[in-house]
Amino acid sequence: MCEEIETETVESLQLQIKKLNRLISLQEKKITRAEMVASTRDKVMGMLKAERLVQENKLISVHEENERQLTLLNAVVKATKIGLWDVGINCNDLFHPNNTFTWSDDFRKMLMYSDENDFPNVFDSWKDRLHPDDSERAVDEVVKHISRKTGDTPYDSEYRLMKKNGEYAFFRAYGEVIRDIEGNIIRFAGALMDITETKNTLINTERLRHEAEAANQSKSNFLANMSHEMRTPMNAIIGMTAIGKKANGTEQKNYALDKIGDASSHLLGVINDVLDMAKIEANKLELSPIKFNFEQMLQKVLAVINFRVDEKKQRLTLDIDKNVPLFLIGDEQRLAQIITNLLSNAVKFTPEGGEIRLNAFLVCENEKYCELRIEVTDSGIGISAEQKERLFYAFEQADTGTSRQYGGTGLGLPISKRIIELMEGSIWVESEIGKGAKFIFTVKVQRSIHCGEINTDSKAASESSNANPFNKGEFNGKTVLLAEDIEINREIFIALLEESGLIIECAENGQEALNMIEESPLKYDIVFMDVQMPVMNGHEATWRIRDYEKLKPNEKRYPFNRIPIIAMTANVFKNDIEDCLAAGMDDHLGKPLDIKIVIEKLRTYLK
Repeated sequence: MCEEIETETVESLQLQIKKLNRLISLQEKKITRAEMVASTRDKVMGMLKAERLVQENKLISVHEENERQLTLLNAVVKATKIGLWDVGINCNDLFHPNNTFTWSDDFRKMLMYSDENDFPNVFDSWKDRLHPDDSERAVDEVVKHISRKTGDTPYDSEYRLMKKNGEYAFFRAYGEVIRDIEGNIIRFAGALMDITETKNTLINTERLRHEAEAANQSKSNFLANMSHEMRTPMNAIIGMTAIGKKANGTEQKNYALDKIGDASSHLLGVINDVLDMAKIEANKLELSPIKFNFEQMLQKVLAVINFRVDEKKQRLTLDIDKNVPLFLIGDEQRLAQIITNLLSNAVKFTPEGGEIRLNAFLVCENEKYCELRIEVTDSGIGISAEQKERLFYAFEQADTGTSRQYGGTGLGLPISKRIIELMEGSIWVESEIGKGAKFIFTVKVQRSIHCGEINTDSKAASESSNANPFNKGEFNGKTVLLAEDIEINREIFIALLEESGLIIECAENGQEALNMIEESPLKYDIVFMDVQMPVMNGHEATWRIRDYEKLKPNEKRYPFNRIPIIAMTANVFKNDIEDCLAAGMDDHLGKPLDIKIVIEKLRTYLK
């Protein structure tokens, strides 16, 4: 019995122990599961914390990058002179009262404003400063852009805005619109750039292009007119030469020769105008002051003009203020050239029976100079205000029809203007269409005290001997060496001096002239030396002759121990003359040769 009870007790205890073990096992599993959950939770928390740190670091990097980009943007805005604007827009309406406008400080500075008090954040701050010529277009472009009439195309406009100092500047504006989910515009933002310098450069470039085109057109017209002015007398020269050859009687031949002479003089005048203009453009036109009789100079000019006046049955009067000094020091030739040009124009543009007046006044006088005022008045066709602006420009006349109707190179007035400026004076015109014209100019000259130095007797003798500038046989026994490579020029020189008594021998280049002098150093009394020749030019030939003379001095034969050498050249600029003198030549003759001047040189050097 006891054994049975013990057995049951043991089994019961064993059963209890099993239950306890199961409970312990379950508890242990719960503990393990909890530990696992806790461990997992810790891992998850660790991962979340690490991710948060990563995100935080990313946010910090993004913030730093944004700050850097903002700094760069501000630097670019300032460096490129860009101004910003931002407009908050209600109901797609630019003029809505609740809109907000913001103008950047840089934009205000570009317009020379300091703050919102000077330039408030309102639409009118921009609108009221638009240039009147740009205002309507600029506002219309903004309105159309906001009202979607231009779609999503970026805003791009150009206009002028007035700065605080009242000056206008050019701006280029760029912008974009920002829309809500329904497509309504809620913001309009952009930038403006000051493009004044670039715009002015473009404007000046365009202006210069137009001026260049106009100048080219003027020069084209001038060249066409110049061709006409040169070909017309050349046609007369060629035609009258043919007529003279065929003519049987002396009267017909003389008539042809007279016409050839007139045409040649006209052609030479055209060439002289071109040469003077070339000097002006090369800044080489200079004055040669001498003592002269002012009244005699005017009378000589009138003598040249009178035959044209008589042809048109016009009346030409001269009136000289009694206070104008009789004897002056100045460039007589250039002053006469100016007056001749003005009188020629007056005769040309005045109809038959018209009146022309030449008046001279003394404006003022001091110890250094006299200021003269000279007026040429006519009763001709007159000049419009627009035509006056072009009168004194090179290569232009009053209009293109002027040259066709009246002829002329269009260089006379520009040349006169430059000469007058060299004489410290000015020129202007008073005129109306159909009421004639008055050309007025002033010049500064000196009063001549030693008036007796002007040899009026020799001048009168020279003027009276125009037909025959030398006495027959005047230079008997004198020998000339002419160095000239062009045969017709040699023929002309010999023919002009045929009755002078000179013995003329010729060389066709500088080397030949040098050889002839070295072979017979005492044979030649004077040398006329062309400058541009083949084999050896005139400059080099002169150098060689002067070197030879140093080796073979002859004190009794020539003045200054050397043979006189006179340059002959079509190059008549001052530097050309100086080059001739520097080469050892004694004097200079310009081509075409004036026989009177040739005789003067002969008389000077063949004493």
